[in-house]
Amino acid sequence: MMSRLRRLSVRLCCFALFGGLAVQSLGAALHAQPSPTAILDRLQANGNRPIDFHAATFPDTVYVGQQVTYQVAVLLSESARARLRRNPEFLPPELRGLLAYELGAPRRVAPRSYGGGPFEAHVFQRALFAVAPGTLMVPAPQLSYTLPQSSSYFSREERFIVRAESAQLVVKPLPDAGRPQDYTGAVGVLRASVSLDSSTARVGDPLVLTMRVDGIGNVKLMPRPVLEVSWASTVPGTERVSVDTSGAFVRGYKEFDWILTPTQAGQVELPTLRYSYFNPYRGEYAYAETAPRALAVDEGTLATAAEGDNVSVLPLRTWRGASTVSLAEQVATWRVPLIVLLLLAPLPWIVLAVGARIGATRRTRAAATASLARTATPRVAADDDGEHARDTRRTLLGALALRLSVSPQELVSRRDVERTVRRRGVTRDTTKALLALLDTLAEQGFSAAPMQVAGRHDLTARAEALLTRIDAEAVTHARAIRAARHAQARVALYLALGTAAVAAPPRTMAALQIAPVQAPVQAPVQSSRHATPAVDGVALEATVARATALYEQRQYSRSAELFAEAAHARPADADLLANWGAAAWAAGDTVSAVIAWQRAARLEPVAVDLQERLTLLPAGARGGVAEVPMIPVPVLVLATITAWLLGWTLLTVVRVRRRRGNTAGWMGVASTAAVFALLCAVGMAGAAAWGGRELDATGVLVVRRPDTMRTAPGNDANAMGGVATGDVVRVEAARDGWLHVVHADGRRGWVPAGRTIPLVSPPVIR
Repeated sequence: MMSRLRRLSVRLCCFALFGGLAVQSLGAALHAQPSPTAILDRLQANGNRPIDFHAATFPDTVYVGQQVTYQVAVLLSESARARLRRNPEFLPPELRGLLAYELGAPRRVAPRSYGGGPFEAHVFQRALFAVAPGTLMVPAPQLSYTLPQSSSYFSREERFIVRAESAQLVVKPLPDAGRPQDYTGAVGVLRASVSLDSSTARVGDPLVLTMRVDGIGNVKLMPRPVLEVSWASTVPGTERVSVDTSGAFVRGYKEFDWILTPTQAGQVELPTLRYSYFNPYRGEYAYAETAPRALAVDEGTLATAAEGDNVSVLPLRTWRGASTVSLAEQVATWRVPLIVLLLLAPLPWIVLAVGARIGATRRTRAAATASLARTATPRVAADDDGEHARDTRRTLLGALALRLSVSPQELVSRRDVERTVRRRGVTRDTTKALLALLDTLAEQGFSAAPMQVAGRHDLTARAEALLTRIDAEAVTHARAIRAARHAQARVALYLALGTAAVAAPPRTMAALQIAPVQAPVQAPVQSSRHATPAVDGVALEATVARATALYEQRQYSRSAELFAEAAHARPADADLLANWGAAAWAAGDTVSAVIAWQRAARLEPVAVDLQERLTLLPAGARGGVAEVPMIPVPVLVLATITAWLLGWTLLTVVRVRRRRGNTAGWMGVASTAAVFALLCAVGMAGAAAWGGRELDATGVLVVRRPDTMRTAPGNDANAMGGVATGDVVRVEAARDGWLHVVHADGRRGWVPAGRTIPLVSPPVIR
């Protein structure tokens, strides 16, 4: 008895407290609201117009979702009233970014002076609600009317058009200070109450819970609150809304229904439900709270059936034990050595190729030097001095072309010779001496004057000396320099890639099937009593054994909790994840089943049983971003490594054999096989990369409560269908507590962040 009196006194205190706050908020709102004819106190009539027209907004600075009263005044002079044959036509302004309601009935004010003569005033009101912050313009409205030109009944009518003032509205965003975590966008002065369609209930028998939110504000845009009851399962029901625009404020109520199905017997209590909203008249956030309700739940005959008799029982996977390591985990363990081995595989072939290129360059230079020695002394033709000079010039240019590794056609003109030798590093003095000798040989070759034998030997000696100086001064050919630099760059590139690969952080298992998946978030089926996962091997085996026994005893909810703990301890164990999903599916927990089976299928995408279980999920959890392609990424990674090592090994063996002068016929086949192995390695690497991208669970979310997908963040945006429990989406962007997602069926839109749970933790937004 005393406990009941105590609860009753607490409820009365709560009602008094929140009633007083509601009265204060309502008083502040009424004080901020203008009178129905406030526009008449600020306008100045134009006496030259028989009908004058004005417009104004009250107030001109508001918060998002706060009501703005838009008033329009039509002033009729006495002459206009006597001559007016039909009502004027009002063309309202085009409102962008504003929602409008016709507010109250028009007000008529008796004739009085407004600075331009006596007028009879008619005032019309609209309630405007801004849906986004910023500066908005309310365009000028238009009024058209006709007046006869004389008092005769058959007189022609003249049409007039008048425009009122345009208005500027400053819309402030809702403040961040003091914003509750569960705030979803309601603005106004609100109250909340709750009711049940029955004072008693039975386990397994549904009953309807109704939450009513009423007060001042645009009640159509009020979002559905979140309801969580520990003693019953909840399913959202219908919504009803009623709007009243007869007064100075837009007000009304919105009712939200839930279907509650009790799961435990005894005396239970419906807790206090809190609905957060922003009070624009006080400039602060507040809660509309309901009173707690007691409820007696009787035992029901459907309790056992709900747990296990009418469900589809799936076979559990045989767990291979805590010491079992999957192929993906083995690859992840040897990740760094394998990457280093992949990057070091081409180095022997690169070293041999660079050595062969350097040796070829040295042999070319030696051959050029020997050729210069052979061709330095031209033949002596005593009977034709011109032919001797031409032959000497021709031999000199040929030796230059051989030494400088250029075509003889590049040394045709004097300018070509000068440019080529200078680019090869020959000094200016040597170049001048070479050009002078070529000019002398050209003159002598085409001159009829005879030359002494001493002069011939002098030209030959000068040619030999110049060739020796050029051979000493000219640098190695640019192509040889570029080849050596490219070889050095390749070596540096491979070393840099190796260092980066070793130092790079590992990606998640869901992304590449190499690194283990991070620990999952606590599933909705788990309770706070069992939040600590088992990490010891013996304890883990005991947990799995207990979960398996409970599953066989048809206690699926408890079995799912234990399997979730085990999966938390071993997040890369596909067997535990598959069993967790089977238990959750049998317990009716669709969200946990989707999370477990999706993660297990991404760990073992070629497992037929996991692919079959994915087909049992709702339509929103299959296809699109929820599709799990059957691509064995770890197998492809190992095959890529094998083909890569085989290809470079064969190329290195062939290079070594050819360097030793072995030209056996099998080396051509080996070279072809090496190239084929390298191409296969590249192809399998591409397939593994594509498969890793498709299996990537980064940013994949599961919808845990149904809601409406909208075209923009906010409950006032247009709806584009709904999302159901268990639907799979991929998040693309986040803003103000909303997520822009891609649904499994291809739709793109915005959903509240609180309605989703990540497939892997933490969720990443790309």
